[in-house]
Amino acid sequence: MRFAFALLLAFLLGAIPFGFLVVRVFLGIDVRTRGSGNIGATNAARCFAKRWKLVAFLGIYALDFFKGWLPVLLLGPWLLGDPVLGSVLIGLSAVLGHVFTPYLGFKGGKGVATSCGVLFGLDWLALLLALAVFALVLGLTRVVALGSIALGIGLAVAVIALHPEQAFGERLAVTMLALFLAVFLVWTHRSNLKALGKG
Repeated sequence: MRFAFALLLAFLLGAIPFGFLVVRVFLGIDVRTRGSGNIGATNAARCFAKRWKLVAFLGIYALDFFKGWLPVLLLGPWLLGDPVLGSVLIGLSAVLGHVFTPYLGFKGGKGVATSCGVLFGLDWLALLLALAVFALVLGLTRVVALGSIALGIGLAVAVIALHPEQAFGERLAVTMLALFLAVFLVWTHRSNLKALGKG
């Protein structure tokens, strides 16, 4: 019972659509009708005037980040008697909540910031390396979607490379989550990839 409650709580916390709420509160518009229609930080920030775009992006990104990190930090060790596996399951629930938010008809964001929050709680050094990959790809391509996909792949590679002897042993749950997120972030950005393919 406690296990199910913690997973549900993580899902519902992860599902809070901060991008949607911030744009609605400050601008009175529905972010889903603007730009790509996504509720994530990138599209939500585009709704703001130029001088506020960066502030809006960082604020929404931070909120989405924390809703991934805090459940891992507070609820993960509470599960299964195994803090690593418990944290992984909690983190996965938070990410799924963000992408499939029940508050907006199960259509949410793409999961990048929330995934970063989860991995920060599980392996902060791997996250830093992945963010460096994101920055490099973004700098080279100027395409946020490609940077985000590279970040997901970078997370998986870093988690394994930093812990080669443990990645498929005592840290297997973290490795599997990182591999899942690498594939999942490609899937959540599939519309971006199609658009890029069309030029």
